[in-house]
Amino acid sequence: MKITLVSPSPHEWTIIGYGVRILSSCLKREGWDVNIFFFPRKIGTMYEEQAVSELVHLASDSDLIGISVMTDDYNAAVQLSKGFKARLNVPLIWGGIHPTIKPKQCLEHADIVCIGEGEEALPELVRRIKNDNDIRDIRGLWFNDNDRIIKNPLRPLIQDLDSIPFQDYGLEDHYMLIDGHIQKIDEEILLRTIGQYYLTMTTRGCPSKCTYCWNHTFNRMYPGENVLRKRSIDNVIRELVSVKDRFPFIKLFCIDDDAFFMRSLNEIKEFSEKYIEAGINCSLWVTGASPTSISREKVVALVNAGMNSIRVGIEAGSERIKKMYKRPYSNQQVEKAVQIINEFRDKVKEPQYDLILDNPWESQEEQIETLSLLAKFPTPYRLFLYPLTFYPGTDLYDKAKEDGFLLGDSDEMARKSHHSFKDTYINRLFVLLFKLALKGRRITPMVMALLTSPILMRLKISEFLYRVLELKYEYDQPMGKAILKGLKGMVTGEVIGSRPFLENKS
Repeated sequence: MKITLVSPSPHEWTIIGYGVRILSSCLKREGWDVNIFFFPRKIGTMYEEQAVSELVHLASDSDLIGISVMTDDYNAAVQLSKGFKARLNVPLIWGGIHPTIKPKQCLEHADIVCIGEGEEALPELVRRIKNDNDIRDIRGLWFNDNDRIIKNPLRPLIQDLDSIPFQDYGLEDHYMLIDGHIQKIDEEILLRTIGQYYLTMTTRGCPSKCTYCWNHTFNRMYPGENVLRKRSIDNVIRELVSVKDRFPFIKLFCIDDDAFFMRSLNEIKEFSEKYIEAGINCSLWVTGASPTSISREKVVALVNAGMNSIRVGIEAGSERIKKMYKRPYSNQQVEKAVQIINEFRDKVKEPQYDLILDNPWESQEEQIETLSLLAKFPTPYRLFLYPLTFYPGTDLYDKAKEDGFLLGDSDEMARKSHHSFKDTYINRLFVLLFKLALKGRRITPMVMALLTSPILMRLKISEFLYRVLELKYEYDQPMGKAILKGLKGMVTGEVIGSRPFLENKS
């Protein structure tokens, strides 16, 4: 049996493909022949026909083809599936978040969809195809059987994560779309595409109920089951040691869990101690932090192990908007978490904070609350700015449809750019804050109050001050020259420096 797995990704030059690498390892463990094709692209774009033709040709001897599909990948997956269907008579399965949330839609393009976790369902499917057994009753899979949908029940969530093999980084059967053509991945290409960085996950699931995130919907699919599952510390350390031994160029391990900091203090201490004992000697970038899950003791342990970057979800400064997002923490808790992280600024040089912009229910006054909160943060830090995106299956997706913010192709908004914001004065302040904070410069609370004063904004004085700050700090202009250029900008309507992040929408 030969299986082809395809990972379309809306991130150019990125071949992380965590899900397909795990599935490939599960299949190879049973002795099956697996090829992985990484097809990165710019979000919102489609593939050249030449690339699709090359992929179809290289997959022509497959017995099963699988595509990993997030919502951002939907259009690309449809394009690839049409290419396979037009030229090959091979079963096609989709898996991932989008098929789990919208299986009927996906069965318009695939023969089979995997709902939920696929580490057990996919190998069972392959075994049955190999043995010419009936496949239509496999739990966790839905089938398009001559336009009749067969809906099988879910499989239970995998509780023993240590039973899952590590990611497949076998270069002998991995390929990548580069400059419009498919090339076999070697160590040089791997180094170019992942750099000195390796991503893994130590937990699965998140018990939070964030209304913009699909995890809450996923949890509702498994009532009564334990959704937050953890790999043992020893299992995680074995993976990192094996990666470091195989790829000595790796200098940074990213633990990209949704809820890493929900591990207990004892677990985090155990991880940190064993990380040091193993002599891995790589920096750590840890995500999955919230203001309520951070403690000084946890940060101390991780910093001692080598953590030099942490990513924290802030999302908003308005209590009403945080309530809408179901992010139950106060701004005082946010400031306390930031203060804890700042104690270790000699090691954690650029902490990262996530924010959501372009919320249609958020008032300008509430946006200003967030700006005022950020003005209190010590620099340097990095802002991850995201426009609010209505992903299918989330509570805010349903609310957006009800309130008329999703019209026509209601999924199209879920496939917009992750880093393109409406061109408003307030959004320009967020972008300016991002640029200055990265350089270790601040917009003080007093200056922020001037920049966001309703009276000064109405008189356009705030915008003038913004232009002066942008010129003085971002472009290192002397104050007098900055004032003159700012005055010229007020007359001509120029906006300096912010366009790459903003789109022309009011």
